[in-house]
Amino acid sequence: MKSKRWLCIFFLLFFVGMGGYMAINYHFDPLGYFTVQKEEPYYRSNIYTRAIKSEYVTKNADNYDAVIIGGSKSGVLSTKLLSQYTGKRYYNFYFNKGNFSDYLAYSRYLVEHTNISEITLHLSGFEVNAYKPGSGTVLQIPALVSGNSWNRLTEYCSFLLTDLNTLRENINKGTDDSLLDDITNGERNRLRSYKKMLADPEKYILRNVTVNFNKHLKKMFQQKKASSAPAYEDNLNALRQIKTLCEENNVTLNVVIGAGFIGERDSYEGDRYYAYLNELVTITDVWDFSDFNDINMNPYNFVNRKHYNNNVADLMVNTMYGQYSYEGFGIYLTKDNINDYLKERKTKFEQLKEEFETTGTVALQGMEDGSYLPVSIE
Repeated sequence: MKSKRWLCIFFLLFFVGMGGYMAINYHFDPLGYFTVQKEEPYYRSNIYTRAIKSEYVTKNADNYDAVIIGGSKSGVLSTKLLSQYTGKRYYNFYFNKGNFSDYLAYSRYLVEHTNISEITLHLSGFEVNAYKPGSGTVLQIPALVSGNSWNRLTEYCSFLLTDLNTLRENINKGTDDSLLDDITNGERNRLRSYKKMLADPEKYILRNVTVNFNKHLKKMFQQKKASSAPAYEDNLNALRQIKTLCEENNVTLNVVIGAGFIGERDSYEGDRYYAYLNELVTITDVWDFSDFNDINMNPYNFVNRKHYNNNVADLMVNTMYGQYSYEGFGIYLTKDNINDYLKERKTKFEQLKEEFETTGTVALQGMEDGSYLPVSIE
């Protein structure tokens, strides 16, 4: 009898302890998995945004008929500005570590499970280096998108039992509103970076944008990494599938390559990438803002080496929809003009290479130049 009694007490304590641990994980939610269930209006951009956005858009499918899909660069594309042009209701479905494997998975899921009629697919150039995002929980495709009911149940339980280290590391992250994204539009909140930049632009740019600038230029001109582009074929195959998916479901597909600071391109700029661009336009026309134009040669248009600011994003949208533009920034690439475009881009590359080999650097634009697009913090 005593053994049964102690066994009952043991199991009671076990389940009470387990329940308490699950309650703590649900409350603090270190990776943000329960954000939508808890009806929280904001979330940190570095947690499980893939799960948060998938669940939120599914739950609120009637509120959106267009999405932006892309990596972290695309997070500052304005859903409001796009809506002003098209009348559609946009959701910014950006996520960190953008890659074609995810672009395909989420395009397919959103087309099949929501009412979207348009996808704006934002590319960054870096996609040629990896077809998949890598390891890590927050980079996984959530079970809502990839699995069945059993997968969702096991995933749910796994987040209720998040390990102590993860819980401890995230429990005191804080809720500074300058770091939180708005769940209703999915856009990236860069407010804290913008405020720091405006407080001391020179210092900010030196620390965040042009740091190790000449080293990155040297790598770009040497072409060691850029010559490989290991995800080249997989990316093109995924884009073909996305294009076919959209055509079969009467969904408009807009593909745009975002602005890119010259100092970020050591991993992709070069002949292999130009061949990749040539293949892209055989699949679909593309808006390209990534060449060596004045906007991309001005570090003050970027919050760090790999991300442009919100006014650059607005200029991209305004250019795409014909409101206004900046000379030399943005071109609509087709099979008819791609050869001329690539010839000009290669020529500019060689000119910059010669400048670097002669002077040890490349001249950049500054805040006094007309290409400077100051950030908006309204």
